[in-house]
Amino acid sequence: MPKKHIHPYQTRYHAKAIYSKAIRASGDMVFMQGQVGVDDNGDLVGKGDPGKQADQACRNIQKWMQEAGGELTDVCKLTVYVTDISYRPAVYQAINKWFDGVRHCSTGVVVSSLADEDLLVEIDAIGMID
Repeated sequence: MPKKHIHPYQTRYHAKAIYSKAIRASGDMVFMQGQVGVDDNGDLVGKGDPGKQADQACRNIQKWMQEAGGELTDVCKLTVYVTDISYRPAVYQAINKWFDGVRHCSTGVVVSSLADEDLLVEIDAIGMID
């Protein structure tokens, strides 16, 4: 089965992007770009607040999974990037709110920075739609 690019609209934040927001491959797998605290208008949600940025990133993950034909319960793997280890409690509190009861694999990584200095959290996801 060919890949299906999931990219129904452009935000001004990613207006010059040369990639897809998500790709559904082999009919069942969904690979998602790293999601950050940017809303549909391209505006940063929660400047200076890692919990709010993680919440928006999870909202974005849900949106892209649904666009691909799945749900958050279809997420198998998250990779969570934070720019400061002290952000972990707030970030995982937000993630656990969205993924309550979803037994996905998760990897946490502390990085020195993300693509924009105001971004504190980035979460990428891989899903498997049954």
